[in-house]
Amino acid sequence: MAIAAQWQTVATVTTTAGTVFTTASSGYHRDLVVSNSGASTIFVGLGASNVATSVASFQIPTGGEVVLTQCQIPAGVPLTACTGAGSSIISVGYGTVVSVV
Repeated sequence: MAIAAQWQTVATVTTTAGTVFTTASSGYHRDLVVSNSGASTIFVGLGASNVATSVASFQIPTGGEVVLTQCQIPAGVPLTACTGAGSSIISVGYGTVVSVV
């Protein structure tokens, strides 16, 4: 897939889980794109009761991207992230073009 996104935040992620983004509280803002451009796998949790951990969260490997479509994006909830070791770079934004190449 080729994914073009308008990044809302770019942050460094470490072994301590923290909120890196909060989804919009209303309206539909296209597809939510989460990208890992760092050196370590990132673990992601979406929702107030789903805080990221290195054993119970969705993994995004180095160089990976995930697109969450409208039906998967709850309104006004935190997206948390951490790494199992080291640090990495997470980018979160809304897709502007999603196409198969």
